[in-house]
Amino acid sequence: MSRSFHLCMSVRGFLKNSTFPKSYENMFKHDDGRSMTPDEARDALMDELAKGHEKIPMSDKCGNPCQTPGCKGFDYSAAGGCPGYETERAK
Repeated sequence: MSRSFHLCMSVRGFLKNSTFPKSYENMFKHDDGRSMTPDEARDALMDELAKGHEKIPMSDKCGNPCQTPGCKGFDYSAAGGCPGYETERAK
């Protein structure tokens, strides 16, 4: 067995270190798959911070509750992220 993890993003770090609007173009999507405008993306990130979410998952399979069997769920705190889950090793 091995352990797998999904990537996550520091919301505050992205807001601080990215250039607006160029870094925001085509990076974020609405739930229906449409790309967000840079203004919509920045607003969505600010909404995540308002919810106390310092980190957000970068996989649509990751969340809390998580869709991955064996995962206890994403931790949105600054020290958190994906706790990982057991997977079979490739042979």
